[in-house]
Amino acid sequence: MDGHRIHIVDGLFAPDMVRVLHEILRKLEFSLSDYDTRETKNQLHWKHEFALEALDQLPLLRVWRDTLVARTNEFFPGRNAVLARVHCNNQPYGDLQRVHHDLNPGVTALYFANAEWNQDWQGELVFFDRNEEPFHAVAPKPGRVVIFSGHILHRGGVPSRICFEPRLSVAFKFTADE
Repeated sequence: MDGHRIHIVDGLFAPDMVRVLHEILRKLEFSLSDYDTRETKNQLHWKHEFALEALDQLPLLRVWRDTLVARTNEFFPGRNAVLARVHCNNQPYGDLQRVHHDLNPGVTALYFANAEWNQDWQGELVFFDRNEEPFHAVAPKPGRVVIFSGHILHRGGVPSRICFEPRLSVAFKFTADE
Protein backbone atom coordinates (compact mmCIF):
# COMPACT_ATOMS: atom_id res chain seq x y z
CA MET A 1 0.00 0.00 0.00
CA ASP A 2 1.64 3.21 -1.18
CA GLY A 3 4.93 1.31 -1.14
CA HIS A 4 4.42 -0.11 2.36
CA ARG A 5 3.44 -3.64 3.23
CA ILE A 6 0.78 -4.84 5.59
CA HIS A 7 1.70 -8.26 6.95
CA ILE A 8 -1.14 -10.56 7.99
CA VAL A 9 -0.08 -13.57 10.04
CA ASP A 10 -2.49 -16.39 10.90
CA GLY A 11 -1.64 -19.47 12.95
CA LEU A 12 1.23 -17.88 14.86
CA PHE A 13 -0.34 -19.12 18.10
CA ALA A 14 -2.05 -22.45 18.75
CA PRO A 15 -5.85 -22.31 19.25
CA ASP A 16 -5.48 -23.31 22.91
CA MET A 17 -3.10 -20.40 23.49
CA VAL A 18 -5.50 -18.01 21.73
CA ARG A 19 -8.32 -19.16 24.05
CA VAL A 20 -6.20 -18.80 27.21
CA LEU A 21 -4.96 -15.36 26.15
CA HIS A 22 -8.56 -14.30 25.50
CA GLU A 23 -9.58 -15.39 29.00
CA ILE A 24 -6.73 -13.38 30.51
CA LEU A 25 -7.31 -10.29 28.38
CA ARG A 26 -11.10 -10.11 28.78
CA LYS A 27 -10.67 -9.94 32.57
CA LEU A 28 -8.29 -6.96 32.51
CA GLU A 29 -9.31 -3.68 34.09
CA PHE A 30 -10.16 -1.25 31.31
CA SER A 31 -10.40 2.51 31.64
CA LEU A 32 -12.10 5.01 29.39
CA SER A 33 -8.84 6.80 28.71
CA ASP A 34 -7.60 6.48 25.13
CA TYR A 35 -8.30 8.47 21.98
CA ASP A 36 -7.31 8.29 18.32
CA THR A 37 -5.99 11.80 17.62
CA ARG A 38 -5.42 15.04 19.53
CA GLU A 39 -8.43 16.50 17.72
CA THR A 40 -10.64 13.67 19.06
CA LYS A 41 -9.30 13.53 22.62
CA ASN A 42 -12.81 14.10 23.98
CA GLN A 43 -13.98 10.85 22.33
CA LEU A 44 -12.50 8.26 24.65
CA HIS A 45 -12.05 4.52 24.18
CA TRP A 46 -11.76 1.62 26.61
CA LYS A 47 -8.22 0.36 27.01
CA HIS A 48 -5.85 -1.41 29.34
CA GLU A 49 -2.30 -0.08 29.33
CA PHE A 50 0.29 -2.75 30.12
CA ALA A 51 3.40 -1.91 32.06
CA LEU A 52 6.03 -3.49 29.80
CA GLU A 53 7.59 -5.38 32.72
CA ALA A 54 4.17 -6.90 33.55
CA LEU A 55 4.46 -9.04 30.42
CA ASP A 56 7.39 -10.83 32.09
CA GLN A 57 5.33 -11.96 35.09
CA LEU A 58 3.50 -14.86 33.42
CA PRO A 59 5.44 -17.24 31.17
CA LEU A 60 2.53 -17.32 28.70
CA LEU A 61 2.54 -13.52 28.33
CA ARG A 62 6.32 -13.49 27.97
CA VAL A 63 6.17 -16.09 25.15
CA TRP A 64 3.34 -14.16 23.48
CA ARG A 65 5.28 -10.86 23.63
CA ASP A 66 8.59 -12.41 22.56
CA THR A 67 6.94 -14.15 19.60
CA LEU A 68 5.32 -10.91 18.43
CA VAL A 69 8.54 -8.93 18.87
CA ALA A 70 10.53 -11.54 16.90
CA ARG A 71 7.98 -11.68 14.06
CA THR A 72 7.83 -7.89 13.86
CA ASN A 73 11.61 -7.70 13.55
CA GLU A 74 11.54 -10.39 10.82
CA PHE A 75 9.20 -8.23 8.73
CA PHE A 76 11.05 -4.97 9.45
CA PRO A 77 14.75 -5.89 9.53
CA GLY A 78 17.19 -3.04 9.94
CA ARG A 79 14.58 -0.71 11.44
CA ASN A 80 15.88 -1.16 15.03
CA ALA A 81 12.34 -1.73 16.31
CA VAL A 82 12.09 -1.30 20.09
CA LEU A 83 8.87 -2.15 21.93
CA ALA A 84 7.61 1.11 23.43
CA ARG A 85 3.98 0.47 24.37
CA VAL A 86 1.47 -2.37 24.69
CA HIS A 87 -2.24 -1.76 25.24
CA CYS A 88 -5.42 -3.78 24.92
CA ASN A 89 -8.34 -2.13 23.14
CA ASN A 90 -11.89 -3.04 24.19
CA GLN A 91 -14.31 -1.99 21.45
CA PRO A 92 -18.00 -2.69 22.13
CA TYR A 93 -20.88 -2.25 19.71
CA GLY A 94 -21.61 1.45 19.30
CA ASP A 95 -18.03 2.61 19.87
CA LEU A 96 -16.61 5.30 17.60
CA GLN A 97 -13.21 4.82 16.04
CA ARG A 98 -11.38 7.46 14.03
CA VAL A 99 -8.78 7.28 11.28
CA HIS A 100 -5.31 7.81 12.75
CA HIS A 101 -1.58 7.07 12.60
CA ASP A 102 0.37 5.21 15.26
CA LEU A 103 3.99 5.94 16.19
CA ASN A 104 5.74 7.66 13.30
CA PRO A 105 8.36 6.50 12.65
CA GLY A 106 7.37 3.19 14.09
CA VAL A 107 5.82 -0.21 13.60
CA THR A 108 2.61 -1.68 15.03
CA ALA A 109 1.82 -5.36 15.58
CA LEU A 110 -1.90 -5.73 16.26
CA TYR A 111 -3.09 -9.00 17.82
CA PHE A 112 -6.79 -9.89 17.52
CA ALA A 113 -7.61 -11.39 20.90
CA ASN A 114 -11.14 -12.78 20.68
CA ALA A 115 -11.24 -16.59 20.89
CA GLU A 116 -14.00 -16.68 18.30
CA TRP A 117 -15.32 -14.23 15.77
CA ASN A 118 -18.22 -14.41 13.32
CA GLN A 119 -17.81 -12.47 10.07
CA ASP A 120 -21.27 -10.93 10.58
CA TRP A 121 -19.94 -9.28 13.74
CA GLN A 122 -17.83 -7.04 11.45
CA GLY A 123 -15.10 -5.08 13.30
CA GLU A 124 -12.61 -5.09 10.41
CA LEU A 125 -9.40 -3.09 10.67
CA VAL A 126 -9.47 -0.65 7.74
CA PHE A 127 -6.37 0.82 6.09
CA PHE A 128 -6.45 4.01 4.05
CA ASP A 129 -4.27 5.16 1.16
CA ARG A 130 -2.48 8.51 0.90
CA ASN A 131 -5.71 10.07 -0.47
CA GLU A 132 -7.50 8.95 2.71
CA GLU A 133 -9.61 6.44 0.79
CA PRO A 134 -10.28 2.99 2.28
CA PHE A 135 -7.83 0.63 0.67
CA HIS A 136 -7.78 -2.66 2.54
CA ALA A 137 -9.83 -4.29 5.30
CA VAL A 138 -8.61 -7.06 7.60
CA ALA A 139 -11.05 -9.31 9.46
CA PRO A 140 -10.39 -9.70 13.20
CA LYS A 141 -9.93 -13.47 13.13
CA PRO A 142 -8.94 -15.12 16.42
CA GLY A 143 -5.20 -14.99 17.02
CA ARG A 144 -4.50 -13.08 13.81
CA VAL A 145 -1.62 -10.61 13.85
CA VAL A 146 -1.37 -7.61 11.53
CA ILE A 147 2.03 -5.89 11.35
CA PHE A 148 2.41 -2.53 9.61
CA SER A 149 4.28 0.77 9.57
CA GLY A 150 2.89 3.15 12.16
CA HIS A 151 2.44 5.97 9.68
CA ILE A 152 -0.17 4.08 7.61
CA LEU A 153 -3.59 5.61 8.20
CA HIS A 154 -6.01 3.10 9.71
CA ARG A 155 -9.15 2.76 11.78
CA GLY A 156 -10.09 0.06 14.24
CA GLY A 157 -13.34 -1.70 13.50
CA VAL A 158 -16.43 -1.60 15.68
CA PRO A 159 -18.55 -4.73 16.15
CA SER A 160 -22.03 -4.90 14.68
CA ARG A 161 -25.23 -4.78 16.69
CA ILE A 162 -25.50 -8.58 16.71
CA CYS A 163 -22.14 -8.97 18.48
CA PHE A 164 -22.52 -9.11 22.27
CA GLU A 165 -18.79 -9.38 22.97
CA PRO A 166 -16.38 -6.48 22.71
CA ARG A 167 -13.75 -6.72 19.99
CA LEU A 168 -10.44 -7.10 21.81
CA SER A 169 -7.16 -6.26 20.15
CA VAL A 170 -3.72 -5.72 21.58
CA ALA A 171 -1.45 -3.12 20.00
CA PHE A 172 2.29 -3.69 20.32
CA LYS A 173 3.82 -0.37 19.28
CA PHE A 174 7.49 -0.08 18.38
CA THR A 175 9.68 2.92 17.84
CA ALA A 176 11.76 2.27 14.71
CA ASP A 177 14.12 3.89 12.28
CA GLU A 178 12.74 4.92 8.89
